[in-house]
Amino acid sequence: MQMDETKAQPFVELNAVLQNLAEHDVGPALKWVTCRREELEARHSSLEYKLHKMQFIELLKRQPVDHHAILAYARVFQNYRSPERAKDIQRLMGSLVFLKRGIDNSPYKDLLSAELWVDVSETFMKDACALLGLSMESPLNVCLKIGCKAIPVLLNIKSMMLQQQVGEIWNSAKTELPVEIEVAPDYLYHSRFTCPILRQQATEKNPPMRLNCGHVISKDALTRLGPSTNRLVVSRSPKIKCPYCPSEQNPTDAKRIFL
Repeated sequence: MQMDETKAQPFVELNAVLQNLAEHDVGPALKWVTCRREELEARHSSLEYKLHKMQFIELLKRQPVDHHAILAYARVFQNYRSPERAKDIQRLMGSLVFLKRGIDNSPYKDLLSAELWVDVSETFMKDACALLGLSMESPLNVCLKIGCKAIPVLLNIKSMMLQQQVGEIWNSAKTELPVEIEVAPDYLYHSRFTCPILRQQATEKNPPMRLNCGHVISKDALTRLGPSTNRLVVSRSPKIKCPYCPSEQNPTDAKRIFL
């Protein structure tokens, strides 16, 4: 199968960078970051810092120890003075005290962990996929994982409905049952909202609206809950009842939710 080289080039480049990271070479990754620094900063990415950290650790591991090279490279951390990185940088600088003894025989031996390279590779893939508009994980794999979490819950509900002799609801094509499935945070997506009343996806003209009780419905559904459309804009409009709980409120108190 032939593929346009211009479309394949970004993936060839990513694969080459990952291969170099596997060999503990951050040079190509740093070049990649430099070309996309503004985009990565907009995402509040920590990739560039992590790459410099790994390069610094590689200098610590070299034998014989090159103190001048280590101290010269340490100046790069002056660009990362944020409070969340201060403690990590202090540990890197503290490890210099144990250069003669060896980092692997010091309280800082965790800096030599292979997991740090795994973490920086995953961070690179995450940022690279985000800039390319891609998912890190296969959509089919995501569907399979969520499906495996959902099936036991659905089977449990089906079993309970059969015990209560309401199994015909399960088999009805016209009945939809709202079921909450707990999944990992990585699989939580909020790009779309479907109104539970009208069963329509929200749009700019029909955005999701949060009621005072916390339940969310679409703007069209909120409008239909009132006696009439005109009465909704009146300052003393009658209260409406939430379709999911006993709470009552003025329709004008509903807040729009931006996804």
